Amino acid sequence: MRTPSIAIVGAGHAGVEAAFALAKEGCKVTLFSDEPCLPYFRPRLIAVAFGQADPEAIAIKPRKAYDDAAIDLRHEAVAAVDAAARTVNGALYDGIVLATGSRPFVPPFGREGGEQSPRTLWTMADALALRAVCAPGKALAVIGGGVLGLEAALRAAEAGLRVTVVEAAPALVGGALGPGEATLHAAFEAKGIALRVGVGVSAIVPEGVVLADGGVVAGNVTLCSAGARPNGALAGVEGFVRTRPDLSVAPGVFCAGDPAQPTEARPVCAVRRAQLMGQLAARNLLAGLAGRPAEPWADPALPLFMKVGDVEFHTLGDVRSPGLEERREDDGADPRVWKSVLYRAGAPVGLRWVGTRAGFGDWEKRLARA
Repeated sequence: MRTPSIAIVGAGHAGVEAAFALAKEGCKVTLFSDEPCLPYFRPRLIAVAFGQADPEAIAIKPRKAYDDAAIDLRHEAVAAVDAAARTVNGALYDGIVLATGSRPFVPPFGREGGEQSPRTLWTMADALALRAVCAPGKALAVIGGGVLGLEAALRAAEAGLRVTVVEAAPALVGGALGPGEATLHAAFEAKGIALRVGVGVSAIVPEGVVLADGGVVAGNVTLCSAGARPNGALAGVEGFVRTRPDLSVAPGVFCAGDPAQPTEARPVCAVRRAQLMGQLAARNLLAGLAGRPAEPWADPALPLFMKVGDVEFHTLGDVRSPGLEERREDDGADPRVWKSVLYRAGAPVGLRWVGTRAGFGDWEKRLARA
């Protein structure tokens, strides 16, 4: 029987998972990466940017692992994918996995009127460029109070920078922490990090960031961490790729990771989701080649979390719906800790833990059984 040849476009978390799963089953795998380095854990770029890790330390796997698995890792941009013909850059394959990931979103304030363009932190090149300009004592303005923006602020403060986080929304991390956010604010302030929440950015200038209320946040360096947009263009669409339930977009062609939208739920850019999708795309591609039925995708319940040093939070399940009842699990004696469970009609549906993870795992299991 001829060995199936598979092309994987994109060497992020979904692409690498798919590549090794397919290689393990004897496929001839070509993994396309548009970066010159080994595939890496993208969230750990923050540690590289602020000098707490070297690039090779955040590789998903060492070079030897690709060689041992006979995966052809090509540092080559993909210009064209023809799903109907199953070709990548004009070469024919038995199957294709599109794992093209996302790109950082920069609002128009960084692109118009002669304003300064903020830096982003999405690639290894971004991380190394940021590392070159972030010296102790410099002022860093971080636009965006999501998980990655907050982690960047904490790691920058550890590296000796003076840091301010600006978040236009009325709460950090999309309001997921509820009243527990006050505990997180206190932890950031204890690190010397200033938080400007509920005020937008009107301009970026050489001196820093001009806020919508007229204030100015001084910044030698401005980092934009305002979310990401999926790279679905190679699958023939801009943005999210609405796949079939089994992640396929055409016979023998699958989409996995950030761009893939197999259900009505809006996709979440998360490492674990990408890994699971890469594994499922590989299994279903092999099933199709063998004439077996495919498995449908089921959206997992993914936690939202951050931990840098002694500053951390963890949430799971429904923490944003109106009308939920919140019951505190700790006694409130430690101002650095907030632990609460969210209930709907008497049944637990969500968790909010700030300042600790103690007890979170037990409740996570209870929610899984509910």
